[in-house]
Amino acid sequence: MSTPSFPRRAAALTLAATAAAVLTGCASAPERAPTLLTLPGAPAIATAPAAAPPVEGATLAVARLQIPEYLVSRRVRYRTDGSTLAEWPDTFWAERIEVGLAREFTSGLRARLPDWRICEAQCSEWSPVAGLRVVIDRMDYSRAQRQLKASARLVVASMGAAPRTATSQRLDYELAAGADTPQAQAQAYAALLDRLATDAAAAVARAMALTPPPAAPPSPARAPGG
Repeated sequence: MSTPSFPRRAAALTLAATAAAVLTGCASAPERAPTLLTLPGAPAIATAPAAAPPVEGATLAVARLQIPEYLVSRRVRYRTDGSTLAEWPDTFWAERIEVGLAREFTSGLRARLPDWRICEAQCSEWSPVAGLRVVIDRMDYSRAQRQLKASARLVVASMGAAPRTATSQRLDYELAAGADTPQAQAQAYAALLDRLATDAAAAVARAMALTPPPAAPPSPARAPGG
């Protein structure tokens, strides 16, 4: 068997070295940095709805906003059909989504109820006159339709009157997104919270309008001949 000539051996070595360099370059290519997504801040509102508290410095106890369990994830999820979810590639919420949603909703509520003290935890020391609970039981973003469909239940309870009363209502929302991006989905979430804060503030105002004002404390007894 003949021995390969030097030029042929050199060409083979060069080809092997080139292939190894290509493979090494592919293996060491930097990975795509993940996208960290946050909720946009609530837009400024020009005027707040009329919802004066029944007494000066009244406290509204607000329960933690509840969202569907299937959305509680660091991955940004959307709905593909009636029973299937998918995730945006390489995209994560920068904070726990349930924390961000609750914070932005409460911020919007404070803007609409400027005369109220909004309390989220350990409210008994403030003797709240009303309580608010909001449960979002549907919050489905359809990427194909670029649309967010949501349903929520609002419960407002009077806590300063006897007997206590409660009102409940169910609300449905449909909001369009402007682009096929995870940022557009986050913007749709923010728009939902804005609408929800407006409706919740109005529900508090209606409930307090139906609640009798607290009884005035009895006047101190006057001594005879005083």
